[in-house]
Amino acid sequence: MGCNPYLVLPLLLLAALLQTTALPSMTILGVKPEMMLLIVLGWSLLRGVEEGLLWAFVGGLMLDFFSGGPLGASTLALLAVSFLSGLTRGSVTRASFLLPMGVALAGTLLFQGLFLLVVQLARGNVPWADSLWRVTLPSLAVNTLLMPVVFQVLAWLDRKTGREEIGW
Repeated sequence: MGCNPYLVLPLLLLAALLQTTALPSMTILGVKPEMMLLIVLGWSLLRGVEEGLLWAFVGGLMLDFFSGGPLGASTLALLAVSFLSGLTRGSVTRASFLLPMGVALAGTLLFQGLFLLVVQLARGNVPWADSLWRVTLPSLAVNTLLMPVVFQVLAWLDRKTGREEIGW
């Protein structure tokens, strides 16, 4: 059963607006939390590839429209990480609280790499070493540490929208 679009669209719109307006001024370790990435990764873990890709596509388009990056950069990167995250769906159990954190770590690395690659192809001249050192590495820590909280909220939403309980 899919999640109600009247719930999904406002949730993803709120996440995109927060990520592009409020969160840039609320940095942790010098980077802003990537809420859309964490939401897409978490939902893909809970609901699998099909729903995860839908959330990644809609959320990515919203991020692309509100950000200054090349159109499609966030969408492409979110689709890739969502697909890979969704493949691990059956692995989420009550005893597996480290899996969402591991997925956040790997997903952040892949998302950042793909995003920078698209920017390189679209605009050229990406300072790779500086971007990896100043953005990607701190983002790995921030997103990994925030994922348990985001995942718990999404697990609650998952239960409320008609699926069996999956959580810690």
